[in-house]
Amino acid sequence: MSKIIGILGGMGPAATIDLFRKIVLNTKAETDQEHLPIFIYNNTKIPAVRESEKALNQLVISARILEKAGVDFIIMPCNTAHIWQDEIKEALTIPFYSMVDLTIETLLRDYKHKKVLLLATATTVDYGLYQKACQNTPLEIITPNAEEQKIINKTIKCVKAGKLEDNPYLKDLNRVLEKYYNESISSLIGGCTEIPLLFDYLKNDMTKIDPTLLLAKMSVKKAL
Repeated sequence: MSKIIGILGGMGPAATIDLFRKIVLNTKAETDQEHLPIFIYNNTKIPAVRESEKALNQLVISARILEKAGVDFIIMPCNTAHIWQDEIKEALTIPFYSMVDLTIETLLRDYKHKKVLLLATATTVDYGLYQKACQNTPLEIITPNAEEQKIINKTIKCVKAGKLEDNPYLKDLNRVLEKYYNESISSLIGGCTEIPLLFDYLKNDMTKIDPTLLLAKMSVKKAL
């Protein structure tokens, strides 16, 4: 019998849909009945990360709601919210799987590039979420400068508002990526869940790592 996946969503709704979609697309099923059971709690009351205490409280409440609903493990599509992954794990009696740890493990195992550009929110970058996860490994996380980070922040905000191909900052973002590619940085992490939604519109030859896709594929394996 398949295990029940719990998705702690809401930060943001489009990212939650993207994770669910990728789980469905990566499940070998020919009928509806062959797909995996999934509970999604799309808690849109989780405040912005800057309200850290309130945000953590809502995340823990959400995780416990999923646990009480009977899920076997929990995953979360928001990269930035993983700054509280330890606190969420401590609040549960079921596994919580980290997309950040999974991404670093996958990079170390499957990719030859050891310098990787991180595209993420300023909070994720400043907290050092991915940088800390790869300490004492051969992997080096490259972060954008302050002006480039402003472009990334604006790009992410527009994705949250539903702008993908028509995102007004795509041209600026592509220019940033071209600069790093010319400096021999040939891989990037979509370290904010909205960034992989733009992968089809990024015009460069960089290898693009999608933590959401990695999390979806791992969840399918864990659930079967």
